[in-house]
Amino acid sequence: MKPTVLLVDDSDTIRHIIKLYLAKLKLELLEADRAEAGLRLLNERPVDLVIADFNMPGMNGLEFVRRVRATARPEVGRVPILLCTGGKAPELERRALEAGASEFVRKPVSSATLTAVVRRHLGLSEDVGLVA
Repeated sequence: MKPTVLLVDDSDTIRHIIKLYLAKLKLELLEADRAEAGLRLLNERPVDLVIADFNMPGMNGLEFVRRVRATARPEVGRVPILLCTGGKAPELERRALEAGASEFVRKPVSSATLTAVVRRHLGLSEDVGLVA
């Protein structure tokens, strides 16, 4: 069975770019255009990793992470969460990790960096996605 990754970002363009970056890993990708929709998907479907934006309208990425970590369902509460932002403020990473994010990445993120982070969190070997 393919690992499932949930993309939570209000930008259609960013979600599309992330899907392109991760296409070679042959993952099942779920999408949510806001944090509230991402929380609903997490409660409806098993997810192995979440990639979420820091700045979203309504509930931001920090609050999203806090709500995931506070859920009563252990399989949801412990899912790894990669929080991404284009923000430059130095305290953003600290705030993200304190909220419970598993990892923090600044945008723009390269395909190689994102793929390496996803492989590590999903336990995928380096040869997954390589063409024979």
